[in-house]
Amino acid sequence: MRFERLDIPAFGPFTQLQKEFPRSTHDFHLVFGPNEAGKSSLLRAIRDLLYGIHGQTTDNFLHDYAALRIGATLTRADGRSISVKRRKGSKNTLQGATDLPLADNALDPFLASMSRETFERMFGMGATDLR
Repeated sequence: MRFERLDIPAFGPFTQLQKEFPRSTHDFHLVFGPNEAGKSSLLRAIRDLLYGIHGQTTDNFLHDYAALRIGATLTRADGRSISVKRRKGSKNTLQGATDLPLADNALDPFLASMSRETFERMFGMGATDLR
């Protein structure tokens, strides 16, 4: 799975963040920056988009719980794409491009059975882990 586009209307320190991830020969994107630049918040946004926003998230310091939103366009290796949005809530939190609810397992074919814990171990490396 690859991210084609990431939209974060309201999550953590982000308001109306939109980022395209163009294809290239290497097709690898690395996020880096100084302390407090939002790297960890961005990682949490991606994780929460894929697996759901935790009920007690601390990423509501700028936006109310009810306003938290994350979206993306994802593409599988076979070329199949999906555009989704995630809102904070207890049910029907995953929505399609037309804001209609999607099944909770709609992203399963894109995640290839990767659990939240595996995602965090593979992609949640901080400075200590890198050292």
